[in-house]
Amino acid sequence: MTILATFAGCVLLVAGVAGTAASAQQTASERSDLARYERYAQAPVDSVHFFQIDGFQYLAPNRVAIWFGVNKLYLLTVQTPCINLAWTNGIGLTAKNNTLYSKFDALTFRHQQCRITQIVPVNELQMKRDAGKAMAAAAKD
Repeated sequence: MTILATFAGCVLLVAGVAGTAASAQQTASERSDLARYERYAQAPVDSVHFFQIDGFQYLAPNRVAIWFGVNKLYLLTVQTPCINLAWTNGIGLTAKNNTLYSKFDALTFRHQQCRITQIVPVNELQMKRDAGKAMAAAAKD
């Protein structure tokens, strides 16, 4: 995974964790992942402080999951059109001083900026715990 920071605009770029979709349409896997993340979504926040981008996942033409560390998952909603977001292998953020602001900052890729309209924290730790319990219960059956 590569991270590039340009100090002038403090734009961070990162290679994606998961494969991107083959088209701008949402795949069944993307719909499933988005629904799972939304089940563990918390109240939207105006901003989030982060150290680095650890990965991202395309979920829908206006939705991206982004990791800022272990169990630090956020759902970002961006303004559309955000053309060919499904095809990108890397994203950046216009955040300054490692703080990302909803309605101010943007997700960037391929010389395009898509304004972030919502930042939603996801309780990834609880999601993992529940998945572990479900696997253990299935193994008993």
